[in-house]
Amino acid sequence: MGHTIQLNRVFRLISISLKGFSQVMLMENALSGGLILLGIFLHSPLLATMAFLSSMAGTLTGYYLGGDRAAVKSGMYGFNSLLSGIAVMLFLYVSWRWIVVPFIGCAAGLLMILFSRVFNRLHIPVLTIPFVLMTWIGLLLTYRIDGLHVNPSFVTASPTQWLIPYEGTPNFFASLIKGVGEVFIIDSFWAGSLILLALFVAGWRYGVYAIAGAFISWLTAISLGVDVASLDLGLYNYNAVLTIIAVGLLFDEKRNFPFVGILAAAMTVPITAGMDHLINPFGLPALTSPFILSTWTFLIVRKFLPI
Repeated sequence: MGHTIQLNRVFRLISISLKGFSQVMLMENALSGGLILLGIFLHSPLLATMAFLSSMAGTLTGYYLGGDRAAVKSGMYGFNSLLSGIAVMLFLYVSWRWIVVPFIGCAAGLLMILFSRVFNRLHIPVLTIPFVLMTWIGLLLTYRIDGLHVNPSFVTASPTQWLIPYEGTPNFFASLIKGVGEVFIIDSFWAGSLILLALFVAGWRYGVYAIAGAFISWLTAISLGVDVASLDLGLYNYNAVLTIIAVGLLFDEKRNFPFVGILAAAMTVPITAGMDHLINPFGLPALTSPFILSTWTFLIVRKFLPI
């Protein structure tokens, strides 16, 4: 009897941790989370393992440190943790970084608890702000702590040194697939494909909205003249995908998706360009900050304007 109870708890923890993967895409579905994890695994088994452990760490932190029980069951304390774990694995260049991952997962889960208590009173979703702050602080520390080193493949420089190829023919299919994968900081065709499939598994609206968000941001980016290389890598799409799902599907009480969702998705493009220009000289990536800024802006504006 005791073994059965323990097994049920383990399976429940696994299921909730998988929901954490789906919550990155603003949905609650363990099967979709499993598909996303599989996509990451095909890209890198080690990265997938660390991401899963991070999701578990964040979930356990939420459970034992006073997180909302309903939020724990839905995987809400896992998604910032797993993104932070992925960031550690990709951005840090130390052999023992895998040891840091569970602790980062716990820290991100704790931040999620703290931010939720404040932001819930303001009726504003926390979104991925714990992940962004954790990653930015971690990267800044590497420039002052000799024991931490940034992955040499992750390089930023001052705007005067950027040689950006603006010419070329943009490829929407490439930017769509890679843009979905870039939500998890992964440049992988298979990961992006399985993540897109996971969206449709959770509900056809998620998949359709994701494609619509990618297309809107793609057209907006072309119209504004962004560099084709970044566009084809999906760097101008993934924030729009998240934003159109958040503003157009989840937080739109009036269901004015054709106007509000499209506008919010398009807004992520200039925000992304501006954030890149602002923080890249500090050695920081924009991550999902454009998604946060655009979503918060539209949710706050809608409290005062009839849109």
